[in-house]
Amino acid sequence: DAGISRVVVGLEHPLPHARGVAVRALRSAGIDVDVLSSSTPCAAEQANVDDTIMQMLEANEALLHRAVLRRPLSILKYAMTLDGKIATASGHSAWVTSPDARANVFKMRANSDVVIVGGNTVRRDNPRLTTRQEGGHAPVRVVMSRTLELPENASLWDITTAPTIVMTQRGARTAFQAKLRAKGVEVVEFDFLTPEAVADYCYDRGFLQCLWECGGVLAAPVISASVAHKLMAFVAPKIIGGARAPTPVGDLGFVEMTQALEVAEAEWQQVGRDLMLTGYFPSSGGLRALERALGTATSTAPTASTASGAP
Repeated sequence: DAGISRVVVGLEHPLPHARGVAVRALRSAGIDVDVLSSSTPCAAEQANVDDTIMQMLEANEALLHRAVLRRPLSILKYAMTLDGKIATASGHSAWVTSPDARANVFKMRANSDVVIVGGNTVRRDNPRLTTRQEGGHAPVRVVMSRTLELPENASLWDITTAPTIVMTQRGARTAFQAKLRAKGVEVVEFDFLTPEAVADYCYDRGFLQCLWECGGVLAAPVISASVAHKLMAFVAPKIIGGARAPTPVGDLGFVEMTQALEVAEAEWQQVGRDLMLTGYFPSSGGLRALERALGTATSTAPTASTASGAP
């Protein structure tokens, strides 16, 4: 009725239960539908098509990770100086990066379902983990702490601006758990609290994207357990020094440079006076790898003439 005769779909839907539904409906209505990701463009158009597909993959990266890896997209974010420090030896870290870089982080929080920190971050920084925006989406703030040795008056216990979930081990400081629940904080107990257990829990809750803003002690197991999929690292033009000043990632157990993790699809961008690196850990492999895992690179989705299966 609208007079539309042709529709170009960029990408097959990553989730199996939704794949093909919309295209079948359009084709059954007599509309010509082409799926860009399964097309074979001429050489002159190949670069534009590849660029368009990459933009679509980036726009749907959280859904792609959920569909392929069956976990939310987990982004590990940190900010460090030129000499690789996230704070001074005394623990002072305000601020490593510029206001422009911090604004970028606030935007990433607003695009995430969950922001996760460990107990050390709560004790040291007393963060709010908000988006610093009026209205709009507020991500759930998650605190991981096996012992629940946490401050009784932390900013995160104020849930008027955003909800907070404390994840801990079963039976830890039950009286303190009761105090948190009385303030409206959700407390979730695990038999054994690990980054994998938290990631699986977030998947079951339906979260698409988790932003890990933890320190090096927690970042190391998040990486080594293949929970972290994407890196968002800021480098500030500063030098702190100090053998005991903390670094963004703790011990991974590597003893040779050949064990170093390669970041796929790495991109540098200047943000104010700082540099930001984004890329994907081996646990993800990058957007093109996820696309191949879904079969979209060599999709069997039919053309309009065959009229069956597609997003």
